[in-house]
Amino acid sequence: MAQIILKVDGVCKNFGGLSAVSEYQLALPEGKIFGLIGPNGAGKTTLFNLISGVIKPTKGHIFLKGTDITSWRPDQIAAMGLTRTFQNLRLFSSLTVEMNLKVAHHLHIDYRLTSALLNFPSLFQKEKQLQKKVDEILDVFVMSQYRQELTGNLPYGLQRKLDIARALMTEPEVILLDEPSSGMNTREAEDLAHLIGQLQIQFQLTLMVVEHRMAFVMGLAEVIQVLDYGSVLAQGSPEEVRNNPQVIEAYLGTGDSVA
Repeated sequence: MAQIILKVDGVCKNFGGLSAVSEYQLALPEGKIFGLIGPNGAGKTTLFNLISGVIKPTKGHIFLKGTDITSWRPDQIAAMGLTRTFQNLRLFSSLTVEMNLKVAHHLHIDYRLTSALLNFPSLFQKEKQLQKKVDEILDVFVMSQYRQELTGNLPYGLQRKLDIARALMTEPEVILLDEPSSGMNTREAEDLAHLIGQLQIQFQLTLMVVEHRMAFVMGLAEVIQVLDYGSVLAQGSPEEVRNNPQVIEAYLGTGDSVA
């Protein structure tokens, strides 16, 4: 049986008198793709911000690999193996594609002056290893030809792919993907879903995916959880969620199934 790699226990987040997340529970086994859906304002991005350390919960605890990370900073959480992407891209648009990837990996390299002076051969070797990793990631994403392109000049679909590639450069075990297909056309979204499935297997990742495209998340995730007004409305297989009357009501307000 797979180990629980990410556990969220009774987490709440209040903004003044507004409850954005209420008594949220999650036990995510390693090596799984977990989908998180819900209407606009359901608390999905707030939950990602809590898990990744961007904001702190009002109540409850978050555990990564059995360690309580509730009060940790985002960089500490990333160094332990959990990273994320953002719905609104936060790439360095004035840097090249290659430099965006290298910057993401720097949390694993000691650049202090004393370390550089005393261990120059070791540092040089690490730089060579970094370049090799960048080359491998660019090859996986079929983006080698864009390595020297300024990121801001890339088509939007490639920027979305680069955002995920950059997340992989932190050597994560868990990745939170926030609306990865946002702004893409149908064909681009289908290709991205296929790529994410390949990445999960190749890099032995655990993925948590927030996504507004039902076909995208239903075809990718093994388990789907539905949030509504900050609380868990339903959880189950894609088929179970698709036909859940409460989910149908929350999304459509009708008796039709979720597409």
